[in-house]
Amino acid sequence: MKVKLSGLSISAIASTIPKNSVDFSDLIEKFGETEIKRITVSTGISKLRVAEKGVCTSDLCVAAARFLFEKLNVAPQSFDGIVLVSQTFDHIIPATSAILQNKLGLPKTAVAFDIRYGCSAYIYAIYQASLLIASGSCNKILVLAGDVISPTINRYDKALKMVMGDAGSATIVEKGNDTLSFNIMTDGAGYDRLIIPAGGSRYPRDESSGKELEKENGNIRSEENLYMDGMEIMNFCLREVPKIVDEVLELADWKKEDIGIFAMHQANKFIVDYIRKKMKVLPETLPVVIGEIGNTGPGTIPHLFSAEHKRLISEKRLSKSVMCGFGVGFSWGAITADLSKTKFFDPVEV
Repeated sequence: MKVKLSGLSISAIASTIPKNSVDFSDLIEKFGETEIKRITVSTGISKLRVAEKGVCTSDLCVAAARFLFEKLNVAPQSFDGIVLVSQTFDHIIPATSAILQNKLGLPKTAVAFDIRYGCSAYIYAIYQASLLIASGSCNKILVLAGDVISPTINRYDKALKMVMGDAGSATIVEKGNDTLSFNIMTDGAGYDRLIIPAGGSRYPRDESSGKELEKENGNIRSEENLYMDGMEIMNFCLREVPKIVDEVLELADWKKEDIGIFAMHQANKFIVDYIRKKMKVLPETLPVVIGEIGNTGPGTIPHLFSAEHKRLISEKRLSKSVMCGFGVGFSWGAITADLSKTKFFDPVEV
């Protein structure tokens, strides 16, 4: 799916991370020093930000939204809608976005959406918000993106325990003068490569779904834990991501050498660096910023801007920006946008 939408502005982005930090040196007794070093070298991650028990995705996103309201002196009543993208909602029923409409003080006239996506979630959220504005039905949308994925990971699954972190974010999309180009793809044939098998209607939890079993490479998990086929995910990323970026640049009529920042989903250092080399772009245009936070799924792109915005502004890299998310689904997408007037803030600890 390719489309250009005009009359838009991504006016502000803020991200939140839990104060609680997990240092891999604390995991040596559980996984062994050799395994810790191997994973650290391949992923580029040495610490994770992990939410404390009882802290939900919605809590991190609410904190990000309230931070923006205060910093920008924006009234919650000025929003026409809220879009929450995550894999970890508060309840099966009702929609968490409806709860947050009330908690944040948005008007009752606001439309509210939950969108269940992971690593491509931020792309989907910006697209949904842009559609609402381009249709003429809304003027300003609050986009919330994040995950508290850590509770779904088995404590003995080293493949994920030392990769996935938690984060939230808030973005304001409103009427403006910019044109955004979107390219979004889906391939459900890969749905089972990144999945929590049990807990839904297809496979309800029962007395056997929570049983821990030893899986590949000595990893331990139950059917209620997150599973990732790392090799298939990597192959998918390397095959599809450079292609979708080229296609969205063609749609926008932008040249690759003119792009100041490729804000790529931060899967891990190996994948992001490999994509960069395959795309033949400079390291300063495609940074890796997950070393002390981890792969936070929907939160990685907003966190990247929070972490890098001072450099990007000083080097004037934001007027031609590309954002790209990819992963669970399989789903992947890319956006071109002028972010030179966007307000950014350092990551906020919650």
